[in-house]
Amino acid sequence: MPLSQATIFLIGVCVGALLFALGGWTGYAWGRRRGRRDATAPLQGAELLGIIDALSQWTSEYSGNVTRYQDELSSAARVVQDTIEAGNPQTTPIVKVLDDIMTSNQSLKQRLDDAERQLEKQTRSIEAYISEARTDALTQLPNRRAVDQRLDEMFSAWQKGGPGFVIAMIDVDHFKQINDRYGHPEGDAVLRQMAQLLTNHIEGAYMVARFGGEEFVALMPTPLRVAADRLDRFRKIVANQTVTVGEQSIQFTISIGVAECRNDLLIGPIVRRADEALYAAKGMGRNRVYFHDGKQPTLVGAPEVAV
Repeated sequence: MPLSQATIFLIGVCVGALLFALGGWTGYAWGRRRGRRDATAPLQGAELLGIIDALSQWTSEYSGNVTRYQDELSSAARVVQDTIEAGNPQTTPIVKVLDDIMTSNQSLKQRLDDAERQLEKQTRSIEAYISEARTDALTQLPNRRAVDQRLDEMFSAWQKGGPGFVIAMIDVDHFKQINDRYGHPEGDAVLRQMAQLLTNHIEGAYMVARFGGEEFVALMPTPLRVAADRLDRFRKIVANQTVTVGEQSIQFTISIGVAECRNDLLIGPIVRRADEALYAAKGMGRNRVYFHDGKQPTLVGAPEVAV
């Protein structure tokens, strides 16, 4: 059945409205996202990743919409072509208009597809950058930045009724002497061995990480005394290990300070208690574990002589 000129005109209006709505929604969504933050503030890595992620989703969604519009235009063009073949030559200009629209639409779809692929590539690059920024290059453990972020998350969850946790500060004893006696490559080997021992023997920890220098951190479940006893067993395992680098065989010990959440309003006091317990362990001869119960550091087990 031939289409009237009014019907063809309505088809064109509908297609134009759909394309206009597509552009308008893109601008609205992007503006809304930008409006949630200070436009003058620099984008952080995670925030930038989120924006690219959202853009990728929008691009994918709109690419699909363009495909659907293209199908609808193709269907309309076939109807008009049938009308021409039925003997209504007045529709020839409309066919040309629809053909031009479909060509432009196809070009837009190609650009959107290209943009989507580029956004996916950028997202992967930023993910790799963020991961690298939170990983210690020598030991491949999370670094201090990652520890600080995880501590903030866990402390916030604990304040809202989530599980408590234990902070263990772990220090390699006399590490400067190891470097001076054996050399810095051998000292690096000791740190890598320490990282491997932590990964292998502190199972169930929320995180084990290198805090900086020869100091490591373990975030573990409560209760405090259970974690402290477990860390004391770990200390003995470390003391019985030997690191072999070339012809050098190195033994080392560790000192550990342990603390837990105790009606704290900030994360700082918990970290300070763990530090105080660590200093007590080092001050009393090293190769020891001390826990802080909120009042004072207390030795775990019997003292042993450091290697």
